[in-house]
Amino acid sequence: MQHPAGISRRPAVLAGGLLVTIWLWLAFFDGPSLPTHIVWNTSSKGGLTSPSIDAFDFPPVDSDEMRAVCSSTKWNQSLIFTCDNNHGGIGHVRNSILNCVRYAIGAGGALVMPNIALRDEDDMEHDHGHAEKRHGFGRKGMEYMFDVEHFSESLRLSCPELMLIGHLEETFSPRRRGLLPEHLFTNVPASGIEHPEEWPVRLKAWIEKHMPSYPEKEPIVIDLEQSFLHYPTHSDGHKFAHTFGNILKFRPDVRRLATTTLKKLAEWYDMPLNVSELIMNPSFMGAHLQTDNPFLERRHNSDVAYAHFPAQTAAYIEQAISAKISLIYVASGNLPEIHKLGLQATASNIAVTHKEDLLKDKDMEMLERLRWDQRALVDYLMLLKAQDFAGVGHSSFSWQIVMTRHEGGDKRKGVLESDIWSDGVSTLYGVRSSYVESSGCMWS
Repeated sequence: MQHPAGISRRPAVLAGGLLVTIWLWLAFFDGPSLPTHIVWNTSSKGGLTSPSIDAFDFPPVDSDEMRAVCSSTKWNQSLIFTCDNNHGGIGHVRNSILNCVRYAIGAGGALVMPNIALRDEDDMEHDHGHAEKRHGFGRKGMEYMFDVEHFSESLRLSCPELMLIGHLEETFSPRRRGLLPEHLFTNVPASGIEHPEEWPVRLKAWIEKHMPSYPEKEPIVIDLEQSFLHYPTHSDGHKFAHTFGNILKFRPDVRRLATTTLKKLAEWYDMPLNVSELIMNPSFMGAHLQTDNPFLERRHNSDVAYAHFPAQTAAYIEQAISAKISLIYVASGNLPEIHKLGLQATASNIAVTHKEDLLKDKDMEMLERLRWDQRALVDYLMLLKAQDFAGVGHSSFSWQIVMTRHEGGDKRKGVLESDIWSDGVSTLYGVRSSYVESSGCMWS
């Protein structure tokens, strides 16, 4: 890692014809409570307050707002939704799964535990592959990215009416069809479907049109296709919108690796960190480096300045200088470009680091056992904690970070000036007004 002067671095159902397995979670969460104030002051060689601490853990969601929505829903256990078409990076997958849950609740149906489509890692190094080439490599369960017990327990507490089904065989039935929910709406602007409360009525009409009414004992199964930025997250109110996303929590080993990465950063740079803060201030600047993506340029049919290394990195360094932050933690799968950024930042007396630089020995081995998209979860958690954040407007990963950080910051309204969006704790470069409108369909 680059280490300029001024930085102290210490060495280191279908009933009958279909097989349905009902997933039951009966035990209440009874894990150890986290301390309310945690400070890593490595200059006193204190290290972690507890060697097993998980700085990113939180209890299952217990939400009055979610219970109110669920209790007012008319439930129909003969209606089942699957949610297996969740592909792309963490920004796409997370929002897609949350949309599945919200659509299932809205229609009063049961939900089969979601699956995640794998991506071809040979195409992922620079994220240059066509979208269609990065899918179709099999599926994994939710545990591929998320804490399944947390998900199930959160829904049991906050939406007890929702039945979760562990597995449903992929069998043919005339009462089973795929559906992209927004296709049932005639007008879907960038801000999302205009009247999401019409979903159950529109769905009922679609079922009556496309599904046979017999055999009545056989449930109706709807395979939800991936819905990304079309459901207006605040349609149920602000509190619901900013609680609902917490039903998804990353898997424990990823959280522990991110905690270790924070600890190593604190040790290497003699930086006391209060990890109980949602956004640690003072600490470091987080940056999402995603450059030179030809698929992006083809999609937009124009040159996107901040999609390229020179403009992107110059903006990031200038942001760090303005914020008087002398350390940048970079999230990127392109290590050579991280090193180039490090050399460039040295001229401004700014150090650059990343997870592969901080993790050693067994921790590094644990990281290397993870697939590409799983490793990105470590970066995701690190960026949430940063004092300041810089990303790019064309990336769902960057936007997902921004939306979550916004809730932990001073909640100033984001402002778009030219093509730069900022809310005081995060800045995105290369932002179009349509991106800002669509962000209202991304769960925080």
